Amino acid sequence: MTHISGAGHPEHVAAVLRVAAGYTRQSKKKADKSEASPAAQDEANEKKARDRGCRFLRHYRDVGVSGYGPNANRKAFERLLNACRAGKVHEIIVFDVTRFSRREPKDAIPVVLELFSLGVTITSVCEGSFSPGDTMELIMLITRLDAAHQDGKNKSDMIKGAKRTAKQFGGWLGGIPPYGMESYSEQVTREVDGKAVTLTIRLLRPVPRNADGTDQGSVVLRMVDRVLAYKGKRWEGEKNAHPASIGGVTTWLNTNSVPSQKGGPWRTPTVKRILTDPRLAGFAAEAVYRKDKDGAPTGTLEGYKILRDEETGEPVTIGEALIPPPRWFELQEWLEGRLRGTGSTRARYVLTAMDRLRCECDRPMTGSPRIYKCSRAPGVAEPGKHEGGNTINQDEVNDYVARCIMALLMTAEGDPQTLDVLAEARRRFAQASETPVKRSERASLVGERAAVIKSINELYDDLDSGIYEGRIGRARFRHEKEAREQRLAAIESRIQDVGGPEEAALPVEQWTYTEDPGGDPLGRGSWWAGATVAEKRMLVSLFVDEVRIAKAAGRGGVNRVCQVEKRVTVKMASRKPEEAEAYVQAV
Repeated sequence: MTHISGAGHPEHVAAVLRVAAGYTRQSKKKADKSEASPAAQDEANEKKARDRGCRFLRHYRDVGVSGYGPNANRKAFERLLNACRAGKVHEIIVFDVTRFSRREPKDAIPVVLELFSLGVTITSVCEGSFSPGDTMELIMLITRLDAAHQDGKNKSDMIKGAKRTAKQFGGWLGGIPPYGMESYSEQVTREVDGKAVTLTIRLLRPVPRNADGTDQGSVVLRMVDRVLAYKGKRWEGEKNAHPASIGGVTTWLNTNSVPSQKGGPWRTPTVKRILTDPRLAGFAAEAVYRKDKDGAPTGTLEGYKILRDEETGEPVTIGEALIPPPRWFELQEWLEGRLRGTGSTRARYVLTAMDRLRCECDRPMTGSPRIYKCSRAPGVAEPGKHEGGNTINQDEVNDYVARCIMALLMTAEGDPQTLDVLAEARRRFAQASETPVKRSERASLVGERAAVIKSINELYDDLDSGIYEGRIGRARFRHEKEAREQRLAAIESRIQDVGGPEEAALPVEQWTYTEDPGGDPLGRGSWWAGATVAEKRMLVSLFVDEVRIAKAAGRGGVNRVCQVEKRVTVKMASRKPEEAEAYVQAV
């Protein structure tokens, strides 16, 4: 057996035509030049291949990927294994065995045995070579893999324990403070398992204010003030974004030369990241990143998840709030799109900007003075769809839709289908009347509950696939199952505390009131006749899901007649199955 460790002992092998490839892994990207940095690993691996007389093929690198986590997606490692299976690589060079794997030996050994069966040697710069066919070298490699796993487990347990303790004490878990916030240390004493424990934790607080308002905290508050001041106002602009939108805030910051954190121009992803960060409201949170097609996390931020107490479901606080929580939740409601479109150019027309008015070709209809029209570009033909444009008189359509609603309100008794529409309208009316704080917190909790349920299902899938075989595996499964079920119970309890939307009576008498001599609910002196565009849109949104416009059979000639009854189909309000399920769960 040839097993050489340390520097100063070049190795020479007879098979000079053997092809070697280096494998480099590091759990987190580091800015320093430490010995195990990716660049240092690459250099050492390539030198080792030459010392062994191999032709070096290339480096395979997994940077920012754990070697301990069982679900870690090591794409470069899989590509390296495929190269070995294809006979393109005869020797794998790693800096040390921990770079190859920190997983349990039972998970790593099948990979090692497959490589050995392919005639592939595994060489460690620090620990020597492990060749196929040598039982002692296989035993030594298994011993090193077990040591690597135990080291990784100890580090993982230590980090989890530190974070768990900091979380119990209300501490911030570290990282770069959010824009507008700073961290500070504080010594606190809590009772843990019946004993008084004193710990120095880090908390967050707003940065000190400057008199000229140029500090980061003041900049954030000016952003928030601008969004909330403009979100309900009509915007007549044609080219620029609504002032209360992320794009509008970004433009405003750059136009007014507000300095960004790095000194360059503001970008919309940066503004969105700042304004949606729960830590500005004093809540502990973790970033949620988008996943690629293989399910591995990417570097693109998707949003934040508020961390909650495992027993009460209440948000965990990590210091002082820059934005008061009720104001922060109101901000999130707007940014999530619930109120987007209110006051926009399209909102000058009753039926636009609500995703309810559609052409027979399934395209949305847009508004112009006096008409609604299909949004398909002129001259664009689509197979099986109407030729040319599709327009209809705006007042005629508005009148027809309003009369459908009024007919339902005035003849509701005894018709089960009509009662279902009214029930759905009441639900929507209750949601619209609810405070943003309560609505946003319930939506957050329901989303978190779905994520926990998914993780429990995945846990059972892992059990079925044999991951938790053996006595230790079954114990780990039970521990994970109990922890996730406790988390689920806490969330469901909190959802019950928050409650569902309060049932609200529809102001039917107000909507159907009229002073018209003939009793016309849309006539002179009626509610509809005196309502603003926003009020009419509100009524339509409560009672109507879709208004579909068919293309006219032919041109109307000199005396045009709209024939609205033949061309307009109104689909009244109904609850989507997924909405019904979420609503039942929420209440």
